[in-house]
Amino acid sequence: MERSGNGRRVDQNIKVGSTPGGIKVIVESLPYVHTVALSVAATVGSRDERKRESGVSHFLEHMLFRGTRTRDYREINEGIEASGGYLNAYTTHEHTCFYAFTIDESLNVAEELLSDVFLNPRMDPELVDLERNIVKQEIGMRMNDPAAHLRTRMSESMFRGNPLSRSILGTPESLDGFDSEFLLDYHGTHYHPPHVVVCAVGNVDHSRVLEWAGRFDAIGGEAAPKRRRRPEMRTGVNFFEKGSDRAYIGIGVPGYAASDKMSMAQGVLTTVLCGGTSSRLNHRIREVEGLVYSISMYPLTFQDCGALMTYCSTSTEQVPRLFDTFGQELSRFKKEGLNEGELEKAKNGLKGSLLRNACRPDQNMTAHLMQFLEKGKVMSIEEQLAEINAVTAEQVARAAEELLIGSRACVTICSPGAMRAEMTESAASLDF
Repeated sequence: MERSGNGRRVDQNIKVGSTPGGIKVIVESLPYVHTVALSVAATVGSRDERKRESGVSHFLEHMLFRGTRTRDYREINEGIEASGGYLNAYTTHEHTCFYAFTIDESLNVAEELLSDVFLNPRMDPELVDLERNIVKQEIGMRMNDPAAHLRTRMSESMFRGNPLSRSILGTPESLDGFDSEFLLDYHGTHYHPPHVVVCAVGNVDHSRVLEWAGRFDAIGGEAAPKRRRRPEMRTGVNFFEKGSDRAYIGIGVPGYAASDKMSMAQGVLTTVLCGGTSSRLNHRIREVEGLVYSISMYPLTFQDCGALMTYCSTSTEQVPRLFDTFGQELSRFKKEGLNEGELEKAKNGLKGSLLRNACRPDQNMTAHLMQFLEKGKVMSIEEQLAEINAVTAEQVARAAEELLIGSRACVTICSPGAMRAEMTESAASLDF
């Protein structure tokens, strides 16, 4: 039992253990809810792939739901839905997670289906061909979404020469190189201890989840070593011609890694600058100047590095003014620092976001898993609130000085080519 800063008592029953085979198991028991979120993750993602393997982690995520040695995809889907739950998965640069969210009385169904999907993929050649076409449609859809296309190009520009520069989805060409044998080999190399983590949140006890996680101890094979290397952050201006009537703009600077002691100060800094409609950039660039409909800034964090990313869109003729205004606001913040009340307001914004998202088992499951994989530990709500409260004005000022450096910025513009020279010139002149 813990006591929060305002005197409330909070009981958050989080336990972290291990199976005999070394699989880490994270469980938060919530006996007052009627649901359970259960996940199993492989600590392999797109940054672990060679160029010719680009997209294989995401493709495997799709294929594991295509069928197992004893069930086809309809039996998997109908089984979980008939029991009041659902199965899903996601892939990041650093891990691939498979999860179920279900009512507690049907947890046994979720346990059986999730372990079967993870352990016993079938990889029929005709299903590989079918899924390849589906993922190609996903790639095409993303490239025709201006905001998603910008983020893809931004990663290509800022992390050029590193696997982090490549899309998690891969390319149509890399997908064409995947066959059943290759996929089964990649699964067998990466989907076993010690590259497996289990996490559960809801009306379930630690011992039950620990017993279920033991199923994954039986996976044979030798774990492949990680090939990750820290990227060299690129600078400069990158222009990609795109059929549109608008310019889509990304501005990135190096940031702190997830485990860095300054990462929370980075979070406060981004909240002050762009954490809501009353934040500095939103107020100046949208409400005063009318240059954008929206603007966002957020930390992009990995185990060993990070970046501070800003995204927005405006009409092409307003791009020079946008860059000038953006630079002015960041320079003013670095010179003048926090206004009265801004630090407390930003902290309350972060605490509100944390607490609003802590009400659902599936949200907590994802948060616990991300914390463990990025930081090597799971923090309770009280510990996270204390970390937010501990950020000082001096730390925010230090973060601004260390991160907001115009000469280290990587700028990406996706736009029609008519005003290319004017836009690239104004981007190159960006100063803060």
